[in-house]
Amino acid sequence: MSERVDEPEFAWYRLQGREIAVLLALGTLLIGLSAWAYFHNSTEFDPRVESHELAPARVNVNRASQAELTALPGIGERKAEKIVTARKAAPIHSLDELAKAAGGIPQKDLERMSPYVVFE
Repeated sequence: MSERVDEPEFAWYRLQGREIAVLLALGTLLIGLSAWAYFHNSTEFDPRVESHELAPARVNVNRASQAELTALPGIGERKAEKIVTARKAAPIHSLDELAKAAGGIPQKDLERMSPYVVFE
């Protein structure tokens, strides 16, 4: 008894001449379009982009939360906590008062944070 092997519905060896011609034409078209796209886009594209410098974000020392104060250069969690405690007694009006309230901030850090600090 011989077993019959099912043939797939589509087999390359059963293609007719017309079908082969259509597949070759589609392949040639695909290669042609790819080559055109490659050479067409090979020119330099110079997008005109305008950039605007943003103003630095300001932190109001007398209203900022402890987390906002820690975003300032040279201020960690402990110093921010000291600042929050000190401003409850009296508002802070200058960088020197801020340094005193924090328990000391190096001068270089005060200079770095000066554009980001507001005393209102």
